[in-house]
Amino acid sequence: MGKARAGLSAFQARAGEAARTLLHHQGYDGGWGLTLTSVSSIVNASEVLPILRAAGVAGQPVRQALDFLAEAIPEHCKPRHKGGRGEHTRFVAFGLTGLLSHPRFFHHAGVAEAASWCVDWLDDHRVEHGWPEVLGLDDTSLHQTALAVNGLAQLRDTLHELGPDLVLSGGVNTTSLLERVEPLIEHGVHGVLYHRRSSGAWGWRTYVDTDPSPSKTALCLLALSAVVSGRGPGGEPAYRDVPRDTGGVHGPVQRKRLSEAVVEAGQWLVRNHHRWETFVEDDKDVQGTAWEHMAYALCTQAAIRSGADPRDPRLSTAWRLMNDLWAPEAGMWNEPGASGKRATIRAAYYTVAAYQEALDRLARIGIGEEAGTGDVEVAVEVPLLRAEIGDGRTVRLSIRDSAGPVTCELSERLFDLAKVVHDGPGEGLATKQIAQALFVAPSSVAKYVQRLNKAVSDALGGAPVRLLLASTVNGASGYAWARSEEIG
Repeated sequence: MGKARAGLSAFQARAGEAARTLLHHQGYDGGWGLTLTSVSSIVNASEVLPILRAAGVAGQPVRQALDFLAEAIPEHCKPRHKGGRGEHTRFVAFGLTGLLSHPRFFHHAGVAEAASWCVDWLDDHRVEHGWPEVLGLDDTSLHQTALAVNGLAQLRDTLHELGPDLVLSGGVNTTSLLERVEPLIEHGVHGVLYHRRSSGAWGWRTYVDTDPSPSKTALCLLALSAVVSGRGPGGEPAYRDVPRDTGGVHGPVQRKRLSEAVVEAGQWLVRNHHRWETFVEDDKDVQGTAWEHMAYALCTQAAIRSGADPRDPRLSTAWRLMNDLWAPEAGMWNEPGASGKRATIRAAYYTVAAYQEALDRLARIGIGEEAGTGDVEVAVEVPLLRAEIGDGRTVRLSIRDSAGPVTCELSERLFDLAKVVHDGPGEGLATKQIAQALFVAPSSVAKYVQRLNKAVSDALGGAPVRLLLASTVNGASGYAWARSEEIG
């Protein structure tokens, strides 16, 4: 059976090399542009900061970049009577995420003040269902609304970590800023959900019945995930994940929790991997300036955020492309395109985000050591699995084209695990719920899941099947019982 190497073992070294390349080309103003020789941009400077963080780089280069953003964001977004690109929502949305990319520098002079300025700007310029691409347009932009929601959710979490009534630079008070942020998050969430399709995806245009867009679906997924996964100052959920109206712009309204919308969007992306796994997607919502999404990396990150296993074979083509786009001579990742491959900060940003998401996910499901010692190997095919609880401590298993079902006898503890998840809700159980049912520590659940899946695989002659699948349950990591359509 053929296998594709994901390239995770090379990621840390490559991220470090990319960071060194970027530091060597940092502008005198503290920023970066799209390529290593481009004029500094708010968007690209904001994209570099997470790359530096992934490589463990902080200190003076980060401070200089934050100084650039803190000054450039309000200056760039001033009204321009002769036109130009100043009044685009993206400069505020990207800039806000850049300011928050290194939370421990939120105390740095000007950062909290600039973040507060972004909140004021977003409050003043919202439209009915989110935020527009360009001021003066009533059309909501899914791209900009998702970016704004993501940044606001990160700011909310940072303020919770800092604690109430803390006075930051420029006189910014954490409590009063949080009181302004939370209604804007709610406004953005309402807009994102309003444009959701019944399939679980989002279209490439708002208010127009277009084909689903993988990139817009990924962006909306990441935004909703950021909202629902945040924690309050005491560790409690920062967002009350109750059923809400979704849809309305096209098709019937459905009632969904944000966590359900995240999982269903991820399932849509994985099922439709052929639509994005090697593609750069044009953003047809943008007027006057070309914009492209690195769909192959953006959608991979979103699928994993929603609960997909990084080793899922349906992600293997995208991993292979990202691995092949590494350019040793440039010390960066290329982006594919009609004009030929070229090393860009945009490509590096989305690729690093996908790899970092994969490493985080592997660590959460208890196999982080594999990612550090060698490439994760991904099987090209996974046989279709059906499973049901049998007599005694057994599970009855069958795979596609097999002669008949196989009975897998389990230890008492592994059978208890199987039955707890099997009898739970269809979307699965959170790790904490499983731990409570088994009377074990939450950190031990991943180990038992691995043993159970290995026992099932061994019973089927080593077939790469899984009985329990990693899932996101109410915004928390967990596991769900395998259904045939999820594995085939």
